[in-house]
Amino acid sequence: MVTKGHTTSAQSVSSRLTETQWNNIQDPGCYLMVQTGDLVRISPESLAPGHSPLLTFSSKNEVRVAKLSGNVSEPISVLRAIAADNDYFVNF
Repeated sequence: MVTKGHTTSAQSVSSRLTETQWNNIQDPGCYLMVQTGDLVRISPESLAPGHSPLLTFSSKNEVRVAKLSGNVSEPISVLRAIAADNDYFVNF
């Protein structure tokens, strides 16, 4: 785990938000795609082995996400405020 500005693993922490790579998401919740500012909601069902929907995302670059909330149903206005409070660009 890393504090802002120091890198020691695949994850980093900004104020209260944890950043990780797209392929390392293990918990349901609302995630911000750091490079684009897009919102992704990851349901518990989507992470269960052998269940639909299967989540795939392809990119030439590393795709970093910041976890905004563990609540998949969190209102967009709240998610925007959390991102803004942590100095992230928002595109949703």
